[in-house]
Amino acid sequence: MTIQVDNLKLKRDGVELFDGLSFSIQSGRRICVQGRSGSGKSTLLKALAGLVVPDAGQIAIAGQEMTGKTVWDLRKKIACVSQEPDLGQGTALDRIRQPFSYHANAHLQCSSQQIHDYCDVLKLERKLLNRDVTELSGGEKQRIAIVIAFLLNRPILLLDEPISALDKESKAAFRQLLADDSERTVLFVSHDDLLLEIAHETIGLDKEGGNG
Repeated sequence: MTIQVDNLKLKRDGVELFDGLSFSIQSGRRICVQGRSGSGKSTLLKALAGLVVPDAGQIAIAGQEMTGKTVWDLRKKIACVSQEPDLGQGTALDRIRQPFSYHANAHLQCSSQQIHDYCDVLKLERKLLNRDVTELSGGEKQRIAIVIAFLLNRPILLLDEPISALDKESKAAFRQLLADDSERTVLFVSHDDLLLEIAHETIGLDKEGGNG
């Protein structure tokens, strides 16, 4: 699914992050967003997810401009994984199944076998599914969030340092999962060489300042 950004302008806490940022991403491409600390990497992902409203410019998903009227429909095309996922409370299995109880996802399947398959791929022990998410490590929470994102099967993935807390084996497993998926459009923020190696191209945000 295509993403088009035209002349994006955005300030956070009075600091200008973007002024005239433009780029185009074709379906199925993996794009790494890079920049120094505070350059606006995380803010850009939030804007693409419709969580931050730009001061000017346009974001379009699959040719449809993101506005106050369209943002809710466009969000159904996007899955996000943050560096420190907020999974709420309850068991990991409950948190995985929760999004599929929403009307917007009623058409999707979330079988135990699918959950187990993704856990196995990501080197996540199945017994962890019965533990409260508040007891999980940062790396385990990241992998639970990744499982949810892939089960939602949305055409766009926005990933903000998704493997920062993972061990070497789990990082390699996630890299392979992403590399094998040729259909989703993926934007990720990462400083990990494992992910940089599979990026088709890079968007650089090198302006100083901001709250990236």
